[in-house]
Amino acid sequence: MLHAYMHFEALTAHSYSYSCYKCGYYPPVVIMDLHRKGVFNMPTSEMETPPADFDGRVNIKDFYDSVTSQIICTGLLTSGRKNPFLVLPSYHNWAPWIGPKCRDGDIVFNTEHEKLHAPRQAAEMSDLQMTEERLQDALINLRVDMVRKLCKQCGIDSKGSKMDLILRLREEMKNRSSYDKIFEKVWGASGGWAVVMCPCAVVYSIKFNLRAESPRDYADILLSWKHFPNIAIYDFARGLATHTNLREPENLPFSPHEGRLAEASNDNVKSAAEGKLKVHLPWLKSKKKDADTNCHPLTGSSEHYTLYDVFHEKNTKDPRDILRRIALVPELAGWVNSQCAEQLFADMRKNNYFLNTLTPSEHIFMMRNKLHHYNTQCNNKTEESIKKVVSEDVLQLDHNGQIVMAAQPPTEADVTTQPYCPSMSDLLPGLTPNQTSDQLNRRIWAVNPLPAQQKLLAYVLDKNKDPYEDILSYSPGRTLTRCDFWSLAFEEVEAQIADQCFQVITALGASQGKDVHTFSIYLVVTWLPPFHNDPLAALPDNIGTKDIILLPSWESGHWILCVLKPKSKEILFLDSMNSVDFGLGSYRDIFRFCSHYKAFRSFQSNSSRSFLLLHGLFQFEHEKQTPGVGYISMFCFSYVNMMKLQSTHPLFENCFGIT
Repeated sequence: MLHAYMHFEALTAHSYSYSCYKCGYYPPVVIMDLHRKGVFNMPTSEMETPPADFDGRVNIKDFYDSVTSQIICTGLLTSGRKNPFLVLPSYHNWAPWIGPKCRDGDIVFNTEHEKLHAPRQAAEMSDLQMTEERLQDALINLRVDMVRKLCKQCGIDSKGSKMDLILRLREEMKNRSSYDKIFEKVWGASGGWAVVMCPCAVVYSIKFNLRAESPRDYADILLSWKHFPNIAIYDFARGLATHTNLREPENLPFSPHEGRLAEASNDNVKSAAEGKLKVHLPWLKSKKKDADTNCHPLTGSSEHYTLYDVFHEKNTKDPRDILRRIALVPELAGWVNSQCAEQLFADMRKNNYFLNTLTPSEHIFMMRNKLHHYNTQCNNKTEESIKKVVSEDVLQLDHNGQIVMAAQPPTEADVTTQPYCPSMSDLLPGLTPNQTSDQLNRRIWAVNPLPAQQKLLAYVLDKNKDPYEDILSYSPGRTLTRCDFWSLAFEEVEAQIADQCFQVITALGASQGKDVHTFSIYLVVTWLPPFHNDPLAALPDNIGTKDIILLPSWESGHWILCVLKPKSKEILFLDSMNSVDFGLGSYRDIFRFCSHYKAFRSFQSNSSRSFLLLHGLFQFEHEKQTPGVGYISMFCFSYVNMMKLQSTHPLFENCFGIT
């Protein structure tokens, strides 16, 4: 039955694309790990030595075509006949699988033959111990009788406690041949399969190791990619950075700081240990406007870092490795699931028995096929979630492989059923040629949302639907849920969606020639006790050249906003619930302190009660006016509506000068 299924799959035209609809063909963030129990029987001593001229490059298409040919031929041969297309494991004819769009051509790296006898450089020798430590961890999990039996097979004294036996094996593992023997007994003949995944848990690459795992295996995969990821998360990050940089010394793959998030100085190490160091990578959320040379197509950055996953970040002995922790990057901390590979392995555990009994070529064929169906299921789930909000007809993959909405021309049916849309003369009776486009923009706000917009709004704000359903993806692996949008209308606005609304404001301001700088809501609150972070450290050097600076802040019950206008030397304190003062006095003092920064001085403070008209300017059908729904909620909701109507409310013209 199994061979019949494999024969069917071999005759089926699968794309094996191995890419994610959210992250595209080239994910900027990847998670890497090894499935140690995914092995196949293969005596390494019988493998032939590769040719002298073999440089570690293999044609991935030819190799997997030959594997498919073997599976097809197996289904056509009578029992007992030798398969003429049989593929045997060899160092020079064995390849990882990388999606066709992700890889840089059909020639990929597989340098496992270098594990045999290649001398290691001094910089790499210090990192070898970690691989042995991982094997020691596996030994500890074995039963005492298994450890004792292993000692006998290695010619070691088998008397004593379990820990005594493991210590003896540890000494024996310093010999490479003994290491391979112990590895084969513990994990099986092959070295398991290594995967590279995106934060959405979609597999991009898989490598079926012939020998014990090492950073070399992941370097082979990443160096075969068309675009090197900006962030690589691995349980042995230091070893990966060292090995990969030694292989490409002229153009270091992991740089700057050898893949660390900051220079390995004593001050940085101390600050990171005390929790005071934060390294912002804003291009993970939005692509850099001025892209670097040889940059990643989704981020615009040419920086490449390798970080530890959260479960192994404290296992390292090098104090400098504290600069490789995910928690140091606010854009990663809290949303990237560094254990998605372990979760995949746990799900695949039920398949280990029958997969590990297959021949090597059958094993890799089945694993590639199973992971293809797994990826397809993940992508279908993403697509179905999006289809709940938008029509299926407008979804397509862009040139980077990300699912996007494509503008579709109206059909004849759409034209005939389109509701009446008033013309400008209908909206503005008595319009004279001397009236400006600004006046048109002011009057256009009287237009009601179109039926499609009303339907979308009703779907998003429907209280009877799943509050945690993903509604909008705004960066790789990061989404806004329905309950996030509910906070714009029914309750206290949620900080995450408010942050994204302010990013929209920044972008639209730039499109209108206004340089708007917005501070993250999560950053501003750290200027207060008990954090007492220095606000001046967060100010960019060119802060004085900005047209508008937005400082959103929160106090118990509602949100408040401070607007700095450097060029006109003004501070606007906007508080919809306090006509006399501005929120917490500590916020006001901090914002005034910032305004005395050397980049701009002598601000005029203005509590401007006229801005309290905000409280009644924007009343929407789904908005409930409560003490918890304050200025920020209406500000963000109004700007979203401005996006849809392609017009500007007078508030933004008067307060921010954006038309």
